[in-house]
Amino acid sequence: SRASHLLEDMAKTCVEPDIITYSTIIKGYCLEGDVDRAFHVLEEMKKDGKFRPDEIMYNSILDGCAKQHRVEDSLKVLEEMKTSRISPSNYTLSILVKVLGHARRLGQAFELVESLSKQNNFRPNVQVYTCLVQACIHNRKLERAMSLHDTMVADVGCSVDDKFYAVLVRGCLQLRQPSKAVDVVRAAFQLPGCTLAHSARRDGRHVGLEMKTLEELASKLQGGSYEEQAAWEALATQLQQERKIQVATTTTRPSWSSHHGPAARSQRNSRHRDA
Repeated sequence: SRASHLLEDMAKTCVEPDIITYSTIIKGYCLEGDVDRAFHVLEEMKKDGKFRPDEIMYNSILDGCAKQHRVEDSLKVLEEMKTSRISPSNYTLSILVKVLGHARRLGQAFELVESLSKQNNFRPNVQVYTCLVQACIHNRKLERAMSLHDTMVADVGCSVDDKFYAVLVRGCLQLRQPSKAVDVVRAAFQLPGCTLAHSARRDGRHVGLEMKTLEELASKLQGGSYEEQAAWEALATQLQQERKIQVATTTTRPSWSSHHGPAARSQRNSRHRDA
């Protein structure tokens, strides 16, 4: 690989790699998927004794471990960071939450977020909360994901963003809870009838959602039951009246009710009587 050739060439020309070189090489190996070689370079650097690993290096290796779902190696890296007195960041937390969430160790992910943020005197940011939501969805714990919304809104140091809402809406749809997705949209746009905590940007404006997410929800609800279609119509009306947002739709409610509504039942009963 280019990374190994670089170290070999530097050794041949008696050029000493610096901390940036080591960091770049470790990241390169991790991007190539060769995490074991990245660990080897890290150990070689530590043995050399001229440089100490920093947070960037450890995060690169953690990211590599996460992509390969190497849970125990990730936790060992975290312990090494603690031993070396390298403080983790929100980025570190985000990676660890992804690893633990995928491994179905959701409780441990939550515990780690709480303990590491307290021990290192920082608050989890919106990226960490978003990763926690994704971990909850992966573990089919929608109620826990929904409660994270109100927890984050209550944290004055953290602001909800549209990506957080998009992940939560898609999680609701993935777990076949479209009515909860409607509630999330109402929270995102500060619409009446929302049961979630009131959220806003720092300037007080609603956070909102990108049109693609709204169109996904519209497609799901309009292709669902009579109640789900009615729920979409009510939400679409609110978005239009309150936020002047018109969502492009492909399915209409009459196409569903023509097969399943009261008129259809009347026609079927009539045919049955005639028979």
